[in-house]
Amino acid sequence: MRTTFDQEDILYSILATSAVKAAVSGGLYKQIRPDDSKLEDVVINSLPIDQGSVQRSTANVNVYVPDIQIKINGKNQYQPNTTRLKALTALVVPALQERYSSEKWNFWISNQTTFREPEINQHYLNLRIEFKFHNS
Repeated sequence: MRTTFDQEDILYSILATSAVKAAVSGGLYKQIRPDDSKLEDVVINSLPIDQGSVQRSTANVNVYVPDIQIKINGKNQYQPNTTRLKALTALVVPALQERYSSEKWNFWISNQTTFREPEINQHYLNLRIEFKFHNS
């Protein structure tokens, strides 16, 4: 049987050997991001995994990017750094395109969105990765 740790390890090994790791100013992490990070970080985490001969699960790949400060109507405000978010998305998505492994698993990107983290003045790209493990 496979675990959520297995899918995090798979995604980590792919991203660690891709252009993504060198492109971010911070690091690549499993499950949790360092406290108070102000850098660009990639965090991989998992939702629960089914049990059985075919296991399905969802993993998240979150790419954090600090907001930029701009003046709007004479007031400094934080806005998403869409230029940087787009550049990192252009690296992450190809690295995580649909894959099939001889180790009896496959995954694909099911959706992508961006979330705001107003408490830390950052936004993050969220990629939902659907996994299927074949244990027969």
